[in-house]
Amino acid sequence: MSSVSESEISDQLRNVVGDSYLLTSKSAKIEDFKKDMGDFESAPLLVVQPDSAQQVSRILKILNTHKVAVVARGAGTSLTGATSTFGGVVIDFSKRMNRILKIDITNWYVHCEAGVVVDDLNQELEKHGFFFPPDPASTPWCTVGGVVAEDSGGMRTFRYGTVKNWVLALNVVLADGTMIRIGEPLPKNRVGYDLVHLICGSEGTLALITEAWLKIMPLPGRTGSSSVKKFMIFFSNWNDAVSSIVAMRSSGIQPNLLEFMSKEAMTAVNQAFDTQIPEHQAILFMESPFEMVAKIIEICNANHSVDAYVGKDPKDEERLYSARALLLLGIKTLGSGVYNEDIVVPLDKLGEYLDFVKLTAKKYGLQIPTAGHAGDGNVHPTIVFDAESNESREKAKEAFADLINEAVQMGGSVTGEHGVGVQKLEFANRQLLERNGPKAIDLMREIKRLWDPNNILNPGKFVPRETTAP
Repeated sequence: MSSVSESEISDQLRNVVGDSYLLTSKSAKIEDFKKDMGDFESAPLLVVQPDSAQQVSRILKILNTHKVAVVARGAGTSLTGATSTFGGVVIDFSKRMNRILKIDITNWYVHCEAGVVVDDLNQELEKHGFFFPPDPASTPWCTVGGVVAEDSGGMRTFRYGTVKNWVLALNVVLADGTMIRIGEPLPKNRVGYDLVHLICGSEGTLALITEAWLKIMPLPGRTGSSSVKKFMIFFSNWNDAVSSIVAMRSSGIQPNLLEFMSKEAMTAVNQAFDTQIPEHQAILFMESPFEMVAKIIEICNANHSVDAYVGKDPKDEERLYSARALLLLGIKTLGSGVYNEDIVVPLDKLGEYLDFVKLTAKKYGLQIPTAGHAGDGNVHPTIVFDAESNESREKAKEAFADLINEAVQMGGSVTGEHGVGVQKLEFANRQLLERNGPKAIDLMREIKRLWDPNNILNPGKFVPRETTAP
């Protein structure tokens, strides 16, 4: 933080957004910005709520001049502390920059501001028979700017990819306040370096997203395509469940959704939300075209599944879907603290890794309910601990490190969709160094210096520079 006083910065920012949209450290509403969904704490100096890219530009010019750290925030659904700051300024995009600017059903894109909630976007698109396929579990709350900055994944990633696969163009503001547009809202565009996908997943460290042009698709069934069904298949162990997944992939079967949940995870959701799902050691949750369901069940039966349940109607299917979507909230009821993992392992190592999760839980005497995206090997072990006990917290941290290190040793990655934030900075740097080498890290640092010379944008996150953050 620079030596400029809070009152000086407040006065200058107040001139940009007005008194009603500036929250100081004494404001009661600033409490809403002191934690994210992952329970990572934050202590912002100020929160400012702009209504346009022009205001964002003016804000950044002020903060860059004084070398004040700044963090962009949508809904605060990060699970890694990506939006945490201690003494920096938070720019809140959700309050006033939440307009859908254009839905183009000829060119199949939507143009919207960064603060638009993903579920709200899909509700509007549905009126036109379209949808935005990426499906992070936090869609009822998360914003477009947030999911682009995090390159979020979700349950449909297996079929549709992560958010970066659906971003055509962006309006961004650089650290010095310069407003630029990168990319084009076109199916094909080969002009220049791909700056759009440099921003996707950069966690607000290079530029702040103000608007996005996103690809959209017709809703399944709208154009005569097959209707889809949601269903669950149950197993007595992970080996049989993973064998079924491998057999499906070998047969060329690609469900829209291919998720998995442990018995402990399912029990937590049932108890918290009364979803009334059978509790078996291993559970697969899928969505696929109707005509594919019987074949999938046949493959799973051949790999010793113990039962299957196909949703009876849309309401019943929503019950199955909610059991997976509400997973983290359900697990949070089991203890006062959680560490939510986000590792990726090669699919052929998934069964081995899930066995390791069980051994880790036993080793440390902790509950580790587990779920994830079976189609792409993205695993979410969630470590439950007593936040008031130093001993329990330390055991959880050790278990967290063991789970990450094992995944990397198996040829996996420390994160698949939640990002680095503050939670995984050490592990991410180690992975980059071991897998990609110091030159790759140097290139990333040079990119950061070029886009943000004063290191004010989410400093100390992602790929830290050697100098002390402001």
